[in-house]
Amino acid sequence: MNAETKDTILDLNTMMEETLDSVQEIAGYENPPAGEYSLTVKDAAVDSYTSKDGVPGQRLKITYEIAATHSTANNEQPVPDGTLFTETFQATEQGLGFFKKRIKELLNVENVAGVALRDMLASVKGATVDARISIKKTPKKDIPGEFWENLNIKIVQK
Repeated sequence: MNAETKDTILDLNTMMEETLDSVQEIAGYENPPAGEYSLTVKDAAVDSYTSKDGVPGQRLKITYEIAATHSTANNEQPVPDGTLFTETFQATEQGLGFFKKRIKELLNVENVAGVALRDMLASVKGATVDARISIKKTPKKDIPGEFWENLNIKIVQK
């Protein structure tokens, strides 16, 4: 498929006798192992969600794509280039402060004074940065032996 048709809705009923030989596999979503990467911002948007308690909420979500893996900690197997993962920021004063700091790092700017949130979200799409990712594992309270993975993304300015 070419760039013009990749987002076209297909008629799957007419494709039942066709193979998927010409369809390229996509990497998907997966947290990368700790290491050093080149990342591209695929999307930045307001994300609506429902908490475990059924309460609706909003947060800011940045979707990253692995552009290249430079190294992984402990010689772990890298995820394929093109793999996606997300970073979210709560809709609180503290969450917005963390988001503002991240936007400044991603855009490599000193100041975002006077820039509307909508413009920040639009401007960061397509930005490519080098980053060092570390992972903190937190045990799940109700499920022994399982953990939450919290990624710490440190932008490395060139």
